[in-house]
Amino acid sequence: MSRQQPQRDTPSRHVDREEVSAIARLGVPLAGVALADNGMALTDMAIVGRLGALELAVVGLSAGLAFETLYILLGLLTVVGVLIAEAVGADDRPRIIAIIGEGIRITVLLSIPMVALCLALPWLLTLTPQDPGVALMSREYLHALVWTFPLAMVFGVQADAASALDRARSVFAVSFGAVILNVPLSWVLVFGFEDGGGIGIAGAGYATSLVHLGMVLAMTVMLVRDKTLAGGFTIKGFVQGDRPVRRDIMRLGLPVSGLSLVESGLFSVLAVLVGGFGAAVLAAHKIVFGFVEFAGSFGFAIGDAATIRVARAIGAEEIWRARRVGQLSYLIGGGLHLLFAVWLVIDPDTIAWVFLGNLDDSNAEAYRWTSLLAGIGAAYLFINGLQIIGEHSLRGVKDTLVPMWLGAAGLWGVGLLGGLILAYGLDLDAYGFWYGLTVGSAMTAALYGLRFMRLTRNPGVSPLDRR
Repeated sequence: MSRQQPQRDTPSRHVDREEVSAIARLGVPLAGVALADNGMALTDMAIVGRLGALELAVVGLSAGLAFETLYILLGLLTVVGVLIAEAVGADDRPRIIAIIGEGIRITVLLSIPMVALCLALPWLLTLTPQDPGVALMSREYLHALVWTFPLAMVFGVQADAASALDRARSVFAVSFGAVILNVPLSWVLVFGFEDGGGIGIAGAGYATSLVHLGMVLAMTVMLVRDKTLAGGFTIKGFVQGDRPVRRDIMRLGLPVSGLSLVESGLFSVLAVLVGGFGAAVLAAHKIVFGFVEFAGSFGFAIGDAATIRVARAIGAEEIWRARRVGQLSYLIGGGLHLLFAVWLVIDPDTIAWVFLGNLDDSNAEAYRWTSLLAGIGAAYLFINGLQIIGEHSLRGVKDTLVPMWLGAAGLWGVGLLGGLILAYGLDLDAYGFWYGLTVGSAMTAALYGLRFMRLTRNPGVSPLDRR
């Protein structure tokens, strides 16, 4: 019997239980990792928000733009986990080691433009329709945060490699510990101790940079001690590299990076445009979007788990299993995001309090706008979760180029263009951008789902052949 067909004595319910268990085993630790990625940025916002709505707007906008750029560059490297998972399925240890080495080499090159952009971003913000205080204060914060980005790139490769090697719990432990450490460190550096001595908004940036250094060091020790990789890394091998592996990373990773540009670029443009309606509206926009990203951490965790399980199934030539993993991921992720959407609708004031503190005259307008945006934000939250899982499932079958174009059409062609028409043409202001974003994301999610089902429709035909 072909390996591509399920065994007759393997009930579908048994396969479902096996895959749900695998998704949970990977997804729970990866949720911690995703929460850590967003958690430090959200922690900075929550702590700095105690200084005022203006400071919250500064961190929300400047850190958002910088991290969205980071995610664009990291898109090139997210295929490291896919390639390693496939190599694990094929039991190819030398290729696993080569993939990790090439991933680290690429991060060194990508760090240069990332740092340069971060240093130039405060000046670039002066060219946008922002509150003058936002652009001025962003320099203080970003120049402290800049050290985070090279470290975050290295950690991203390390985390993807460890997750593909079934070391997701170790990644979770490092990430969760980092978030816990970031809270008191950021608070002390921002506010000081009881007698003062804090350095203000810059303290949050320095805290995040220091925590990322600790994360990289911890993951380095863990990978060096991993039995699968023991003795495999050499200085000579790192310097010389592996050209075939590099080509695979670039061929699959560039479209993913392009899709990250489509998504992150859209979010950055929206933040700048919404900032034109005032600091209070921008603060509310970042609060709602921050909660969407918090919920999306679980979508990314389930999506990453789906990527790994789908890639392993493809490596083992079990196309039918890859299809079922995608279906189960949609069900699990959709259910979780629905719960978060309900939460946002029911209690937006509590979410605003996390970032702004107690309601007073200085932040009353930001509170009001948070409540106004909560409804459409909840709809986008749910749809965005399905979009994330669909894109990650396609990544597992090494389908990255077409999703990039589908995302561009849905998010920019429908989402941004529709948002501009609604915001300015129909005078819906910030609402218009959120309505456009939601419709564009719904179209993109539907296209991803249909494509994944088509590529995995025939258990006897590889998705690579169907493209």
